[in-house]
Formats: sequence, C-alpha cells, structure tokens
Amino acid sequence: MKKTLLKSVLGLSIAMMASFAFAQEKATVTILETSDIHGAIAPWDYATDTAADNGLAKVATVIKQERQKDPTLLLVDCGDNLQDNLIQEFRNQKVTPMVGAMNLMNYDLHVLGNHEFNFEFKNLQKTLKTFKAPTIGANIYTKKNKRWLKPYLIKEVNGVKIALVGLTAPHIDQWEAADPSHFKGLHFTQPVDEMETVLKELEGKADAIMIVSHYGADGEYGSTGMEPIAEKYGDKIAAFFIGHAHSVINKTASNGALILEPGSKGSDVAKATFTFEKKDGKWVLTERKGEMLKVKGANVEPDAEILKFNEKTHEASRKIANTPVGKVGADFLPALYWNGIKGIPTAALQDTAMIDLINKVQLETVKADVACTALFDETSNLTKGDFRKRDGVKIYKYDNTLFGVKVTGKQLKAVMEEQAGNFFNQFVEGDVTISFNPSIRLYMYDMFQGVDYEIDISQSAGSRIKNVMYKGAPLKDDEQLILAMNNYRYGGLAKAGLISSSPDAVVYQSNDALRDIISAYIQKKGTIQPECDNNWKITGYNFPPEAEKVYQMIREGKLSIPYSEDGRTPNIKSVNIKDVKLN
Repeated sequence: MKKTLLKSVLGLSIAMMASFAFAQEKATVTILETSDIHGAIAPWDYATDTAADNGLAKVATVIKQERQKDPTLLLVDCGDNLQDNLIQEFRNQKVTPMVGAMNLMNYDLHVLGNHEFNFEFKNLQKTLKTFKAPTIGANIYTKKNKRWLKPYLIKEVNGVKIALVGLTAPHIDQWEAADPSHFKGLHFTQPVDEMETVLKELEGKADAIMIVSHYGADGEYGSTGMEPIAEKYGDKIAAFFIGHAHSVINKTASNGALILEPGSKGSDVAKATFTFEKKDGKWVLTERKGEMLKVKGANVEPDAEILKFNEKTHEASRKIANTPVGKVGADFLPALYWNGIKGIPTAALQDTAMIDLINKVQLETVKADVACTALFDETSNLTKGDFRKRDGVKIYKYDNTLFGVKVTGKQLKAVMEEQAGNFFNQFVEGDVTISFNPSIRLYMYDMFQGVDYEIDISQSAGSRIKNVMYKGAPLKDDEQLILAMNNYRYGGLAKAGLISSSPDAVVYQSNDALRDIISAYIQKKGTIQPECDNNWKITGYNFPPEAEKVYQMIREGKLSIPYSEDGRTPNIKSVNIKDVKLN
C-alpha cells in the first residue's frame, strides 16, 4: 500500500512538474493602442458644447478593465494628442492637461503625431520632458543627421523581449513650412526607408518586433503607407500599430502581420494578443490576434479619476468655447445638406456665405487677389445669434495659420485643377447626384475666391476647370497674383511643385491661428451678415427627370449615400437611376 501511495505521489509530482515546465514554455503578451485623441479628455465636444461618446476618460475605463485581465499588458499611443477640442489653449501650463491625463494612465511609450508640431517648439520640448513614458521616433533626424529621439524601446513581458519601433509622418516639414521653427531644423525620413535600418539594429536583440507609427495604411504625396510596408516586412515584424488617418482598422497582412488603427478621439482601443512558445531555447511567435475594443456606442462610463483631474480644464474650456465675440445676422447656409440628403454637404457643391466669409477674411488680411479654403466638417455652419469662440472652431477646425504667396495665372489654374477639379467623380449618364473622389478628404478640397470659374465634371480629372475669369476678363497665364491660403496647403503645394517654394515668393505669413483671425474679424465687425457672390459652379451634368423620386427614397432611408471605408469622406459614389428600382 505504501509502495502504491509512493508511486501515486511520484506520478502526481512528475505530472505537476511537466505541467509547470510546459507553462513555463508558453507566454502571452498583450498590447493596447490609442491614437489621435486630439484633446478629447472628457467626453465632451467643445465646438458644439455637447456631450460626446468618446474621449480619454472613457478610454481609461477600458484600459483599467483590460489591466485587471492582464496586469503585464503594454499601453502605447500613436500621437496627435495636443491639438483640437480647445486643448491647445492650455499648452503653456507646466504640465498640459493631456500629458497629465496620459501620465495617470501609465502609458509605456508614445510617438509624435504631425499635430504635435503645430505650435512653438519649446512646448513640444516641454511635453517630452513632462511625459512620464518615453517618446520614440526612428525617422526624426537632427541637422547633424543623428536621430533626435530614441528609435525604439525594448520591453520584457513575461520573459519575452518585445522591441517597439517608433515612426511618424514624414511630411511634417511640408505641413509646417510656414513656420519652420516648429520643427527646429529637424528632418523626417520616409518610414519605408527606415525599416531596413532598424531591423538591422535590432538583430538578435528581441524576440518580436512591433511598429508604433503615426502614419496611415495609405501613404500621402507618393509616400508608401503602412499597409504596403506591412506586406513587405511583415515576415520580420509581428504587428503594426498605426494612426494619423483616423481609420478603424483590424487587418492581417498576407504574411500574418497585424495592422491595427483605433480611430480618433478615443472611439476605440486597439488590442493585440501574442502567444509565444519556447523552441530550442528561443521564444517563437505561434499565435496573434487583433481586436477593436469599442468605446463609442459601448455604454462605457468615464473614469472618475480622469474626470476629476480634468475638471478645471473642462470648466475653463466650456467658458472659452461659449464666450461671445460677435453676432451672426442670419443663417449662412441655405441648408446643411444638398436637397435635404444627409451625406451630401451643400457647401461642397455650391458657393456659400460660410466659405465666402473665410476666404474674405483671408483676402483682406493678406491683401491678396485670390484665396482658397476647404470645408473641414460637413456639418459646419453659422446660424443666427451669438458668434461664440466655439463657432470659430466649428467652421475652421484646425490650428492652421495664414499664408500669402505669389503665383502666376498658369500656376493658379493648375492649383485649382488639383485642389478643386480632381475632388469630384466624373458624371455618368443616369447619375442623380454629384459625388466625391473617395481618395480625397474634404479638407483637401478647396473653393476659391477672387476668380470666377466652372468645374466641368463631364470631363476627366485634370481637365475640369473652365472659364477662369479675373476682374471680368479671362485669366492670363502670365498674370501675377497673390494667393492666400493656410500653411498646410502652402506646404503641400510647394512640395508638389505647383507653386514656388522660394522664400522670395512669400509675401505674408502669420503665427496666429486662422480661426482666431476669423474670430477677431467678426469681433471687429460686431455683426456679420451672410454674403455670397456665387463666383463658381459645377457644370457638365444633366440629371434625369426621375431624380426627385430617387431623392425622396434617400430621404426616407430606402437608399443611402456611401462613405469611404474609414468614414471620413462622404458621398463617394453617385446614385444612378439605372441601379434604382422606382416601382
């Protein structure tokens, strides 16, 4: 009996030891990602002064829940936190509200977004010093061609060494060209060009490599986006945590690499779970899973600690947002949506008093001949009543500054073709709506003031701008003009070679945010009235007589207007009578 008992005990011990050994040979690593929070700490939109179903306080609740499941998880952020939703008003505080809130959440690292460079360089330097988590960036270099930040961070989680490589958008010097002091002589290499370098540097140092990047799946201005980079390097890199495009993405590349992007303003949290097994003394990645943890629409309660921390900033933001600076005499848009169809913004299809106001301010401030501006938000409008500080944010979302540059008539027409003509899809017989190019954001579509013109959508892209008139006569190619625009547009057009990049061509630049210039203009006027000169129109289409029946079907919800996959560009495909059953 004793022998039998001894055998049982020994057998149990061996089984337990084997089980323990097996457990020791497996490890799980969890990584959570946030990105593009854009000043949304409390669940509140200060541009409309209404509650919002997103924000860092709600994200914090999700993070705490996940940490209860896995206390060893890593939390990373992909940038664009210090601008928008009035958070920039507090950037001169010793510790900015966003940095303070993120410090409470115990991030492991973050990367810089392009909007981190919107302001004084000293503020960015302060941010880096006050952020408890390290900031990494492999593709940001100094004048001496040395990396400005640590390129990567190696974290050991449950015995597994994880290398996290930071990357940021390569076009910051282009977007901030109006004030190069914002990036203080730094230059930014292409993410795809940095891959071989970091992979070589990390050889033998980690069990798995992850990319943490403020750059979208699709590239811009001819640059390679993160999705094709994942397809090329995913056999060596386990996952790509990305931001910048505000998309919600949970994809797997053909080589198995995860590609995750968690939207914007805390609408989602990206989660990746990796399983490793020990083989021949080395950790080998055997499983990986990407998830999107919903915040918006998931009835998430905001974290009390974050709300308490942000209480004074929230109150101050609401006070700033609701400060009246003038009066609006009447509504500036005839209707928010064209023909009452949600998803087709009126201000994108016809000249409006709202767009004319922005362009008028630019023209008068710069003393320019021509001005251009974009519709940043399809819901933008000015309505009768007080013009408050937040109304400036509503019609001009970004912290762009004002710029004036010399152009010729030929250059202007090329710019108009690129920024206005190319935005639309070509009209097809039977179309009952005018639709937008799905690859071009609303903020990249400009409307011009100071010239009269037509956009002929019956023509192919590149040949749509017609009958450009300046001061009552056809615009000559050798005409000398001054074009007013924001700094973002200046940088993009100069980089593309559509306008001169020479400092001699610049006749005006301001360090003040354009929306503040607009608010100051209205404050000086006291009361503004809607004025629209209808200097441009869309031509080259002919809707069939049954169009109104289709519009009614859309209004009734029987048909819908499609948005781009990431939800950022509305109305990307025309409704055609041939595709609709009217009976």
